[in-house]
Amino acid sequence: MCCNGVLFFGMKLQATDSAKALRAVGLAIKRKDNQLHCLQPCRAHQNGACQIYSQRPVRCREFECKQLIAIARSESTELEALDRINQARQLAARVEELFVQAKEERRHKDFSTRYAAVFTPPLDPSPEAETVRVHLKIAMETLETFLSLHFRVAPQAGEA
Repeated sequence: MCCNGVLFFGMKLQATDSAKALRAVGLAIKRKDNQLHCLQPCRAHQNGACQIYSQRPVRCREFECKQLIAIARSESTELEALDRINQARQLAARVEELFVQAKEERRHKDFSTRYAAVFTPPLDPSPEAETVRVHLKIAMETLETFLSLHFRVAPQAGEA
């Protein structure tokens, strides 16, 4: 989920990353707040695997979600982690379902961008569209809470 646009909108490149080399292997790199970011979903993430694994950016190499940290510390088992991953995937699938119902089908964009687009005026005033937005809001809040609790780690000092 760190690569498919569910967990993050993008990933900040580090000083040792070569934007030119990453663009050459097909990554979408964009400047935001005077920093270079690899946009999510990552173009190299295909069929659940990284297609540029040996060439991936530093943050990709170093990132460990709460599930990996818990396993390394023997605070959780792989089976428990897989259960949480499956729960997160089900929550993300529900959000994706609601994006489709809301006519937001740009799968090449991250979830936060797509979510914001659904609530950007002009809004469809129909009762059906309003119901979808209400359900989407609840589903997205549920997903975000779950991801924060079980996957996202707090930024380290000096990170944004």
